[in-house]
Parts: sequence; C-alpha cells; structure tokens
Amino acid sequence: MSPGPMAVRLHLRRPRVVEVGVDLPERLEVVVDDVRSVVRCRYCGFKTGTVHDRRRVRVTWVTRRLARSLVRGVSRLPIREPSRRWGLGWHFIMDLVASWSTRVVAERRQRRCRVLMVDETSLRRRHRYVTVLINGETGQGLVVVKHRDANARNGFLAQQGHRWLKGVRVVVTDGSESYRPAIRAHLGHATHVVDRFHVARWFASGLIEVRRRIQRIGPKGSRPAYNPEIFRSRCLQLRREDRLEPETRARLETILATDPDLAQAWEPYQALHRIYLAEDDQAANQAPGEFIERHYTRSLPEFEPLLDTLLEWGDEISAFHDANRAISGRLEGTNAKLGVLRGSAYGFVSATNSAHRAPLLTPGARSGIMTPPRRGTHPTPPRRSE
Repeated sequence: MSPGPMAVRLHLRRPRVVEVGVDLPERLEVVVDDVRSVVRCRYCGFKTGTVHDRRRVRVTWVTRRLARSLVRGVSRLPIREPSRRWGLGWHFIMDLVASWSTRVVAERRQRRCRVLMVDETSLRRRHRYVTVLINGETGQGLVVVKHRDANARNGFLAQQGHRWLKGVRVVVTDGSESYRPAIRAHLGHATHVVDRFHVARWFASGLIEVRRRIQRIGPKGSRPAYNPEIFRSRCLQLRREDRLEPETRARLETILATDPDLAQAWEPYQALHRIYLAEDDQAANQAPGEFIERHYTRSLPEFEPLLDTLLEWGDEISAFHDANRAISGRLEGTNAKLGVLRGSAYGFVSATNSAHRAPLLTPGARSGIMTPPRRGTHPTPPRRSE
C-alpha cells in the first residue's frame, strides 16, 4: 500500500517536521517544531522571541473505527484493559466514553417516553446507591442519578420539561416509599404501578416466615435441626397453584397436611396471586378481599405486616391491569448487566463514571457515529481504580 498524506490537528499554527522517530503501522512518532518567531510564554503569559524550554508532548490520534472498538471493549471489560492493549491513557478512554455517552443520553432524553421504569442499584455492594431510569418500551437507559432519594429524581424530572413529562403514561417502580413524592409532584397524571415481581416477594414473605417458625424441630447444633420434608420443599411451597403438576401437587398436599399453620398460610398466599391471574381489574380486586377474609378467619402474626402493605399500596398494585400489565423486567435485566460491569471493574468509586458507562449496556448504545474528543494531548496517567 503506497504511503499518502495524513492530517493531524496539533493546535499549532506553523509546525515544522524535524524528524520521524518511529514509523510503524501501530505507532508513529514525529518530532515537530513551531516556526513562529514570537510566541506567548505558557508560564508568565507574555509574548517573547526567546526559547524558554523544549518539551516532549504525546499526541493521541484515534480514528472513529478505533473509537467504536474502544467503546465496545469497555462495555465488557474495565477501562484499564483497552488502555493496556492500545497504549492509551486511562483518562483518554474515559473521556472518549463520556463524550459519546453524553451525546447518546441527550438524544434519548429528547424522545417521547410513554413507560418510565425506575429502580436503584449500588456502585459497590450494599452501599452508595444510584437510581436508574430507562424507557420501558425501548429498554434504552435515560440517566443514572446519584443517590436514591426524592431530591435526585426531582432534579431529573424537572430538567425534562413539562412536554416530556406529559407524554409519560405509566411509571413502574419497586414499591419504595422514596419514589412517591417525585412521582406525585411531576407525574401525577401517570399510572403508578408497583412491579409484579416485588409484589410477589411481598406475598411470599408471610409464607416464608410461617415456614421458618414451624420447620425447626430442635435447638441449633442438633441434628436434624429442621424438619427435612418442610425444609426441602421450601421452593415448592412458593410455586403458583396453576403451575403445579399432578405429582408435585400430591407431594405438596402431603407436606401441607403435616402442619395446619403451613396449610393456612399457603391458601392466602395463593389467593393473592389471583390479583395477577385475573383477566380484568374487577376480578383482580376480589383477590385482596378474599385474602383479608381468610386472614381474619384465622389470623397468623406473620401476615400482619403484609396486610398493612396491601392497604398502603393497594391502588398501585391493582393498577397493573390498567397499565396493560406493565412490569419492570427490562430494568431488572439492565441492573443485572450493571452488576456484571461492577464486578469486572471491582466496584465503582465515581458515580459519574458509572453513569457514563451504563448506557453501553442498553439497546442501540454502540451504534452510530462517534467523534473522538477534541483534546489531543493526554499524558499517560498512573493506573487508578474505577
């Protein structure tokens, strides 16, 4: 292949090539000089014609093809891996990802969003939480907000503007109390739905506590400390009634017959699942009434907190049918990918870096035209934790 001219922006008015140090396909080193007779000193700020010093500056030149490759790489690996492979600085690659992510997120936030999904995840395990918001119809991430309080969500919703907020029809959350103030203040016209998976976990909490109370047959350290049949069937007890096969149903009936409290807890648990098995809203509203009737017929102390939760979140739970059976499955999948990314990066120290890398994991994130950052001089920085 014959050599051709190559243009590189060095931010110099009249450069002169002194020598070519290294000329390889993967690396090029050129020594240039500024031929201006009078320049402004970078230290004192005055113009001078005397040479103060000579310094060697590393100029990084990245093509669009390499930029796409770097962005695709950091979606699966920590930034230090492509930095080590391509000989580029950590800050340069992070600036490249931030520049691309800012453009993508700005474009997504201008589009209409009918279903908004909100959930939280952690930068590190069990501390320093952030809030993730995505478009429920497309699965594309909109923003990752620092913290998980109402002020953080109010800031994002206020920036979106009235026209964008008016287009939101459904909001799906996980049942956290901190979401309510922001949703009522900015999205009061939208239908607020508590995710089905989290509600099912509320349903199961009462049955699990009853099972834990009755399964112990001996003190700690003794063998067996638990009833083997009740303990081994703990997952079978949480299965929905309509998904039981004849063999598994016969086994479950035998286990429930060993203790009346366990059978009494299993029946209202199945009654609550009929909220989502119903075909319409009217049939779904009968399931909580059936649960309350069974609870007051023979009350179990483990179901008292669940009864208070149903009374507090009853409207959001029953809105499942009004919102076309919306669930936050897309958002849970995104959080799972963020967990894998967090593990590969050994945890994030900066919430800003996490927010820039999160859009890499959502659909349509790695397509489109990317322009390298304008800043071309990047000294190689020391390695740092992400």
